[in-house]
Amino acid sequence: MNAGSRAASRRAEPSGATRARIARVGRFAIRALPLALLPLAGVLVWQLIVTLATPQEWLLPAPADVAETLWTDRARLWFHAQATIAAAALGLALATVFGVALAAAIAAWRAADRAIYPWVIASQAIPLLALAPIIGVWAGFGTAQVVVAFLITFFPVVVTGVDGLRAADPELARAARSLGASRAWVWRHVTFPAALPSLFSGLKMAAVFAVTGAVVAEYVGADRGLGYLSELATAQFETVLAFAAIAWLAVIGVAFFAVVALCERLALPHRHHAIRPSWRHL
Repeated sequence: MNAGSRAASRRAEPSGATRARIARVGRFAIRALPLALLPLAGVLVWQLIVTLATPQEWLLPAPADVAETLWTDRARLWFHAQATIAAAALGLALATVFGVALAAAIAAWRAADRAIYPWVIASQAIPLLALAPIIGVWAGFGTAQVVVAFLITFFPVVVTGVDGLRAADPELARAARSLGASRAWVWRHVTFPAALPSLFSGLKMAAVFAVTGAVVAEYVGADRGLGYLSELATAQFETVLAFAAIAWLAVIGVAFFAVVALCERLALPHRHHAIRPSWRHL
């Protein structure tokens, strides 16, 4: 092989960076494949039922019809999705701020633990669906969705925050205090970081619950939102549009969860680089 042929062969071969990129894409595809199996199986079963039973479109539309509606009515769906996203995000943000503050107070002061925490737990015995109409009357459209999203996400934030703060190692706090650290410094640099794993577990649950809360309020009374659109479409026997709204809600819920999980990864990077035990390599 002459020098020109060898040079052409080297140019045809992918570079080291390209091979590494291809390898990363391949590993990602392998990890993502199991995640996609369940939805694909569900769609296949759904299509099989439609093919064999041939129900009316208003009873059970085909997956292809739902996909077509997602595209043709994308502007309408996005208009209503913005209201649901805004209400759920604002409710989750308020629940995070006030929930963490209340959890810190309950964990720090025994009086707050005895006077407030039992009522926080007892409040979950009240069906939120029964309160939603009253909240709608008091707050009106738009605000009611935020309030309901806040109420449904407040509880997991408080409970997991209290559990995480109480589980912090008191020896570390005492050691820091013995070295002259203030209580505020110890809480910020020792107690609160130790509570973050538990708190993020609650926030991931609350992220999904926030979308549920906003939709519940939209069902009760609203002039826009995916819950409102789904109820309106069902009443008019436009089931395919209702399915499209539900698909949007599923995507929004997963996106909220993913955002909180990303925040957890950024705040706690050490949790995602654990050393695998030796027996896992056998």
